[in-house]
Amino acid sequence: MINVTIKMTVPADKHNEILDAIKSLIVQIRCHQDCISCNCYQDVEADNVIVFEQEWKTKESLTAHLKSGHFKVLRGLMKLLSIEPEISYNTQDATQGVEAKSVDHSG
Repeated sequence: MINVTIKMTVPADKHNEILDAIKSLIVQIRCHQDCISCNCYQDVEADNVIVFEQEWKTKESLTAHLKSGHFKVLRGLMKLLSIEPEISYNTQDATQGVEAKSVDHSG
């Protein structure tokens, strides 16, 4: 699984414009068979910070997404609005839930 985080500091006068674009893209991205999740958040401590997170099943599906029209629209809008995003990618081989055996740290 690949986690992608796009963190953007958006000028107040462009805030609604970028959020509207992300809202329209989220629906399209979520329809992709290899998209595990796609969400957008606003930082509660910094109103001008927007975080756009996605999870993809494979590196290949992420690569295809990065070449897609969806991602090109977002990149184009960020460029037009002079937004320099922080983009991070993290890979994960396995996920465990609360049912995973806990480790005793009491020593």
